[in-house]
Amino acid sequence: MAWVRIGKVVRPLGLQGLLGVAGREDGTAGLRRIRLRRPGGEAEERAVLEDRPQGRLWALRVAGVADRTAAEGWVGAEVLAERADLGDAGPGRHLWADLEGLPVVTAAGAPVGRVTGLAPTGAVDVLVVTGEDGEVLIPLAPYVVVEADRVVVDPPEGLLELARKEEERTTRNPRRGR
Repeated sequence: MAWVRIGKVVRPLGLQGLLGVAGREDGTAGLRRIRLRRPGGEAEERAVLEDRPQGRLWALRVAGVADRTAAEGWVGAEVLAERADLGDAGPGRHLWADLEGLPVVTAAGAPVGRVTGLAPTGAVDVLVVTGEDGEVLIPLAPYVVVEADRVVVDPPEGLLELARKEEERTTRNPRRGR
């Protein structure tokens, strides 16, 4: 039974204990149980009592969170779901959890690294790829193709080199670029 991250509690909503969750575009729709994990803490399983879209967030009511103060205590927590409960993402779509760990190669077959994370940016989500040359951020654009067992990238000229140079620059001087 694998639990995967589907979002993060970003703020309380209202006074009745609703959690404002950012993450999957379909949120927790249809899930009857989730786990909440505070940074550095153990995951706690909770029954989902209510879930609905609320602007760009999902409003989530879970057992044991009865008011705004209790909801505030969960801000920053990861929201996890059992992978089997999430079903298929649909044709041409992939769940983030299914991408993590996949090898990333260029269209020419050169290794780039492995997917170690994904970052939602609002416009275009970004693959976090870690390889021998460090971390590279690759926007999920039309030049990224997810195959059954790997991610193939045919980026515009210079994209991978720019990402590596930015990583080197901020590693040498962490105050720059922030």
